[in-house]
Amino acid sequence: MKKSDLIYGLIYMILAGISLYVALYFGDNKMTGIFYGLTGAFGVSGIGTIIRYIYWQKNEEKYQEKLEMEEIEQRDELKQKLRDKAGTYTYRIGILVIALSIIVYAVLGALNIIDTAHIVMYLGAYLISQVLIGIIIFNRLLKKYV
Repeated sequence: MKKSDLIYGLIYMILAGISLYVALYFGDNKMTGIFYGLTGAFGVSGIGTIIRYIYWQKNEEKYQEKLEMEEIEQRDELKQKLRDKAGTYTYRIGILVIALSIIVYAVLGALNIIDTAHIVMYLGAYLISQVLIGIIIFNRLLKKYV
C-alpha cells in the first residue's frame, strides 16, 4: 500500500477533529447535526484507511496478489463491455427518474406541498439507487454472458 493512503487517512482524521470542534463550538445550531455527520464520515473513512494501510503493510505478499488480480479483472474484455453496458443502462434509468421527478416536484411545488427536506432525502436515495442499479445490472449481464 502506498504511503499516500496513510496520509489520506490522517487527513480524514484531522478533518473529523475539525468538524467535531466546530460542532461542539456552535452548540445548538441547525448546522450542528451536519458537522456531527461530517465528523462520523471523516472519522470512519480515516480509521478504515489507516487500518487497511496497516493490514496491507503486514501482508505485503497478499497485497501484491490482490493488485495482480485487480489488473487482470480490469483488462478482461468481457467485463469491460459489461461495465460499459451497465453504465449505459444505469444512465438511461437515471435520466428517466430525473425527468419524472421534475414533473412530480413541479406539481408538488405548484400545490405548495413540498419543502427542501424531501428534496435532500430524495437526492440521497437517488445517489444510492444509481450505485445499486449499476451493480445489479453488471451482475445480471455477467451471469448472462458467462
